[in-house]
Amino acid sequence: MMSRTILLVTLLLLGVSVCAADRQWQTGICVGVETKRKTVDFGPGASPFGSGSVPALRALADVRTYSIENDDLRLELEDVVPVGKRSVEMSAGSSVTFALEKNTVYLREVDGKEYRLRVTKKTLKIAK
Repeated sequence: MMSRTILLVTLLLLGVSVCAADRQWQTGICVGVETKRKTVDFGPGASPFGSGSVPALRALADVRTYSIENDDLRLELEDVVPVGKRSVEMSAGSSVTFALEKNTVYLREVDGKEYRLRVTKKTLKIAK
């Protein structure tokens, strides 16, 4: 019985890792980068679904906005990171490798490191 449980857990973990590696990677161009520093809420009171009795914790963060596009679409992405923490290294005009999954974009750098960013706007291009 125990060996069946171990086998089942192993198969489930392999399935999750295969799904993550099986992303549909695309290439595009970064057309804009902007960084703003602002105070963001986090922690137990930050959720709009919470009871509101616990105060939110606040911290200064860099909010980086990236615009990337390829022949089919234009994406605006947001990455919120603590001040001084490394984020995606991307500049306007640079080539980008990305995978789009619902409201998330995975960016892959040349060294293979991946970053997960939130999609704030998605615009499909119309063929002319």
